[in-house]
Amino acid sequence: MPSFQKFFFETKGKPITYKGKTLVMVDDIPVKDGETLRLVCESVNSEWKQGVSIRIRDKGFFIINGEKVKAHLAVWHNPAHSVFEFTIKAKDKNLEVKNIWDTGNGVTELWHNGAAMIVEETPNGRRYLCNDGHPDENFDDIIFRIERVTAIDKK
Repeated sequence: MPSFQKFFFETKGKPITYKGKTLVMVDDIPVKDGETLRLVCESVNSEWKQGVSIRIRDKGFFIINGEKVKAHLAVWHNPAHSVFEFTIKAKDKNLEVKNIWDTGNGVTELWHNGAAMIVEETPNGRRYLCNDGHPDENFDDIIFRIERVTAIDKK
């Protein structure tokens, strides 16, 4: 089975094409100050704990439930809470998105062996089909969306 790690190593982390699909290690979403986004977990199909890492590039922070939170978060799948909203507080930056997992030893893992994401554009955001560290090609270990909740004035 494929180990996408070697392909990403060859491209120095740039996107690769595999069986007609573009695969990425990380995605950057342009965001605006004050914009509210929603992370929605659609499904998980892995024996490992699955999650999403979100980080504001450069300086900034998140507002979550009215509280200021650092600009780098791990959001772990929780079947009881599959929706997570946050507001961006940064000046016209990018939100870095990547899939993460924990094999059971308490260590957050990413970017090795079979890790890769397929990113699909949606009307109000992006959908991610993710492969974790298993060297396979099922891209259903975690499937999630990031949606824009608030419209930002484009003036």
